[in-house]
Amino acid sequence: MTRPVEYSNLIKARVFVEQAATPGAIDAYLKNADAFLGAAQLLMNAEDIYMPAFSAAYEGFFQVVQAVLEFYEVRIKDAGRNAAIQRVCADLKMNSTEIKLVTNAHGRRNDTSYISPIPPISKAEAKALIDILRKYLPVVSVLTQTGNV
Repeated sequence: MTRPVEYSNLIKARVFVEQAATPGAIDAYLKNADAFLGAAQLLMNAEDIYMPAFSAAYEGFFQVVQAVLEFYEVRIKDAGRNAAIQRVCADLKMNSTEIKLVTNAHGRRNDTSYISPIPPISKAEAKALIDILRKYLPVVSVLTQTGNV
């Protein structure tokens, strides 16, 4: 595995720390992401309240992020979750609309759930995040060469 230079720069900036990969962790992250995807899809069908589906899709996408970090043998340091999400979005060559949706989802989760309740989530917002997770989960499987999912 050759780590992209951007990861080395984030290590130097102390956003990430180097850490050897844990055997089986990538597969576990991808299985978790797939489980969150399944849950999000079920919640979309069962509710008129879309926050649970949105939350499951967000957590699933973050499992995808963790799988990529594991692959490149880095871990988030301190408050690097947003930087990790942005770095992985760039690695996956997501378009600007997708990146904005994911970073906004992260902001809604962090800026509200730790301070106040998450504001209402629309069906379109939840569906868009589920669609992103569904699209990029197989891409990360290929990237990490696990053959999983």
